[in-house]
Amino acid sequence: MYGEFYVDLHPMKEKLLITLFAWMVGLTMAFSQARIIMPDSSQITTHPDSLDTLPEQKSPLGHLIQDHGAEADSLKKLAQMTLWKIDARTGNRITVESDTLLHNYQHTTLQDGWSVAMGYLGPIGSPSISKIFSDREETETFVFNNAYFPYLKDPEKVLFVNTRVPYSRINYHRAGPKQTREEQLEARLTSNFGKKLNVGVDIDLINARGFYASQSVKHNNFSLFGNYLSDRFEAHAFMNLGSLTNFENGGITDELFITNPDAIRQSFTSTDIPVKFNETWNSLKNNRYFLSGRYNLGYREVTGDSLKGEFVPVASIGFSSQYTQQHRRFLSYDTTSVNVDGVQMQRIDQFYVHRYYEGAVDDSIRYTSFKNNVSLSLREGFREWVKFGLSAFLEYDLRNYTQRDSVGPGYTQHRESAVTVGGVLNKQQGDNLLFNLRADLGVLGVNLGEFRAMGDVETGFDIAGRRTTLSAEAYIKNLRPKYLQDHYYSKYFMWDRDFGDIRRVYVGGKLHIPFTNTSVSAGVENLQNFIYFDRDKNIQQENSSIQVLTARVEQNLRLGVFNWDNEVVYQTSSDEAVVPLPTLSLYSNMYLKTKIVNELTLQLGVDAHYHTRYFAPGYEPALLQFYNQQEKEIGNYPISTVYANMHLKQTRFFVMFYNVATKLIKPLEYFSLPGYPVNPFVLKMGLSVNLHN
Repeated sequence: MYGEFYVDLHPMKEKLLITLFAWMVGLTMAFSQARIIMPDSSQITTHPDSLDTLPEQKSPLGHLIQDHGAEADSLKKLAQMTLWKIDARTGNRITVESDTLLHNYQHTTLQDGWSVAMGYLGPIGSPSISKIFSDREETETFVFNNAYFPYLKDPEKVLFVNTRVPYSRINYHRAGPKQTREEQLEARLTSNFGKKLNVGVDIDLINARGFYASQSVKHNNFSLFGNYLSDRFEAHAFMNLGSLTNFENGGITDELFITNPDAIRQSFTSTDIPVKFNETWNSLKNNRYFLSGRYNLGYREVTGDSLKGEFVPVASIGFSSQYTQQHRRFLSYDTTSVNVDGVQMQRIDQFYVHRYYEGAVDDSIRYTSFKNNVSLSLREGFREWVKFGLSAFLEYDLRNYTQRDSVGPGYTQHRESAVTVGGVLNKQQGDNLLFNLRADLGVLGVNLGEFRAMGDVETGFDIAGRRTTLSAEAYIKNLRPKYLQDHYYSKYFMWDRDFGDIRRVYVGGKLHIPFTNTSVSAGVENLQNFIYFDRDKNIQQENSSIQVLTARVEQNLRLGVFNWDNEVVYQTSSDEAVVPLPTLSLYSNMYLKTKIVNELTLQLGVDAHYHTRYFAPGYEPALLQFYNQQEKEIGNYPISTVYANMHLKQTRFFVMFYNVATKLIKPLEYFSLPGYPVNPFVLKMGLSVNLHN
């Protein structure tokens, strides 16, 4: 096939690979028969000030499942540390679990790991879209961010920390030889200065040269965060400086190089495959500055012999301020003159119907947002009869846009503001009934009339000593279109629209049965005035109603050291031309997992992502958006790996062979999106170290 070592494996090398995997499986079986160390549930504690707690079980893709029978994670014994996220509007803290999974670490380093079925351009860090409709988030105000949703840093995503000892974590993984190498480095360093103040720094660097021509990706994200917590006052701060560069090749021009390489009749590597664009790239900058404070009102409750007593917060008055700077630029030096049907044009121009200005492509859009919030909260549980918490907020958002002027040289500016009021009613304590209800309403400015009403409720009961949970979720939304959905000007695309409000109504539920390791969920959503890009890459709005039905089953099987985790998603859309979806998507992970000599946790397995064939979204670099193409169906081909994943004390590491199905299944159709094959067969390695000093 391909000339490089990760592509051109002769039958002898294929046999060597199979032999190596069989040897690893045999070694694991031998060790497991010699000594299998099972977790000791008597050593698990539920003390709130310890990381050695009953953890939450996760599905094969990392979705949280409440299961108090899950095995203990020894990494949580290394330090006493609490982590939480913050609601930027209300200031409420939301406790979360640390990233300390004993197994499946290798899966978190892949773009496939973000959903059961993902569409992406190939390299890590490239534009992505989930093929599971219910996994897609709302369109951001700066619409270009959606294509990079897994990688953007946001105040509501950062993990704030309180730790008794300094904590640091380093994650590093890489794939491929030097010429096509892709690698990612993540680092976190945080420490408390006394009991109340914590300061930390996060670094996230991606450098992927690309296994195909003109496809390199580079991300630089530097974040500084901190929090101050006392009885009366709570403060959180976050700053992120982020830049992203994605070289665009427009996709490969001839799929035969992938589907039938023997037909090419010449030796080539993946980087030799011809592509549409050269010297063309998208760059995105995201700088965010966030500060919040909350003053607690309450009283001191004297207990026992204590004279000082414990402070009991009753209510809180809070504020938050967030300033966001975002910039997107689409630039091309692919300006060689070519003749197309007797017309001279720049090389990149031949792929587009319209050209709204002359010269090289240089589309630039700047966006800033300055949000200020005030909030008032009533705490849950400060008295036994207070069974819920209540928060209300008022938000003012001032937005500015700058983009090319469609009527002359220079740039045009647009300013808008939005005022939103809302509230949260929740109950997060107890066992019988938990709920979270949230609503917001635009009362002034561009979002006048926009509203969201969302809620989820959970109840549970014990069966054979295991917690079975039943939950439901629903929302109704009336969303104003974003400014860049109504107005846009660039070299190849231009529109000035007046779209109506988008209306979305959803209802769904989930049942988790721990003693069978089964989760079943289903939901249906009605969409009206849905905005999308059609087959000609023009933005459109569908006025009629569209129904999307989603059903998901997660089933994990255990038999000694043998494990088989499965997640299957069924989807159907009433209008495939507007919302195309694969009918069936699945992720399956079969592995052996055991402990060796009481120290090393070893996991050996093979996994695969698969979905049925359908008209998967196309990707348009000039828009940095996905559109509904109708020329090429994608699917019916597994993206699979063979891996060895290990955990030794404070260290996790893995070795993986990616896209192994190409050695067994013909014809080769390992496309994620039309024109964009995933990375070819390649060796990947990774390491994660947690340090507590």
